[in-house]
Amino acid sequence: MTFAHEPLHLLLLLSLSTCCFSSTSTISSVKPQRLVSKLIHPGSVHHPHYKPNETAKDRMELDIQHSAARFAYIQARIEGSLVSNNEYKARVSPSLTGRTIMANISIGQPPIPQLVVMDTGSDILWVMCTPCTNCDNHLGLLFDPSMSSTFSPLCKTPCDFKGCSRCDPIPFTVTYADNSTASGMFGRDTVVFETTDEGTSRIPDVLFGCGHNIGQDTDPGHNGILGLNNGPDSLATKIGQKFSYCIGDLADPYYNYHQLILGEGADLEGYSTPFEVHNGFYYVTMEGISVGEKRLDIAPETFEMKKNRTGGVIIDTGSTITFLVDSVHRLLSKEVRNLLGWSFRQTTIEKSPWMQCFYGSISRDLVGFPVVTFHFADGADLALDSGSFFNQLNDNVFCMTVGPVSSLNLKSKPSLIGLLAQQSYSVGYDLVNQFVYFQRIDCELLSGG
Repeated sequence: MTFAHEPLHLLLLLSLSTCCFSSTSTISSVKPQRLVSKLIHPGSVHHPHYKPNETAKDRMELDIQHSAARFAYIQARIEGSLVSNNEYKARVSPSLTGRTIMANISIGQPPIPQLVVMDTGSDILWVMCTPCTNCDNHLGLLFDPSMSSTFSPLCKTPCDFKGCSRCDPIPFTVTYADNSTASGMFGRDTVVFETTDEGTSRIPDVLFGCGHNIGQDTDPGHNGILGLNNGPDSLATKIGQKFSYCIGDLADPYYNYHQLILGEGADLEGYSTPFEVHNGFYYVTMEGISVGEKRLDIAPETFEMKKNRTGGVIIDTGSTITFLVDSVHRLLSKEVRNLLGWSFRQTTIEKSPWMQCFYGSISRDLVGFPVVTFHFADGADLALDSGSFFNQLNDNVFCMTVGPVSSLNLKSKPSLIGLLAQQSYSVGYDLVNQFVYFQRIDCELLSGG
């Protein structure tokens, strides 16, 4: 059947602003260069742990599991219930499994490449460091602070004079929603990015966590976390207060143009909508949803954040699946069901019965399926074509990539816009003026700078 129409803001008890980060770099003062990192999805052939025998169903089930863990993390952050036990409080992180998008950066001198999870809900960079416990399945070389000529530990009492050997390092600890942990110490070193003219740019004295002990999860599929929220210690804040990422086709294992751009070269193009930051997450004002030309009958207050800080809409890179409040999900599912008609039999995923799945093929049967559009304040839209709104589970079954919040039994009940909904877009963040930009584009067109 076809269709005719379309903290960590750290509470360090000392001033990091004077001792821990320098914003100078080798970037030209005439024309800002783009600090670029290629982004890699775990389903990509470019990922070091790519599993060629992993099926689409395997990937979908893992993505659902990871997205649920991410939402549990968000719930914990909103409730403020999970913090570290040391004197320096640490934010909880989502999961130690790298099921979302990852960035390539290098640390130290000589620079050691690291594959780290890009997380818009975190505000610190951390990587696994040698010596390391439970890091047997790490990716590539681990960073060894003792071998970097530019590394310096972050000490509770300043120890910056020649010959100082009494540094009492500030401990680094993060606790994850799946009970995994990473701990070590804080330090400073140079982070190296590529530039679009095939050069490199060095950012000196970057504050980051050096994880020497990894608890429980011994196969994370990444070497750390790159936090990109608006916290004062985030690289996004320190480098130009702008960043953008472009997400292409996540279902294509050979697609190689996903990318992250930091600083003045970030792509702030397309339509913009204001954001607010609560609990370290980017909240946007969602005003409605359309399926084709039909605007769903959604009450204006449905997506609003309530006075008790529940509800609202988060745009996130840590979840692949999108979750909507139940009343909206029911309306959307009903409209999809009406459009598909009864020629498409429904089915379910055993471990996720809330997923709306149908027998059929996206490429064969959904030609001309109307675009599903998320509408935001000030006229910005995210348009989900059939490849973003649905995911092919196997040769004969496809599923919606949008689920109901109730499936996760969360008290805070925010809606969450995941990575699959952001495919085919460059998403830019202006941290100064607090706007997020949506530009529909093939990421390959941005790869040349």
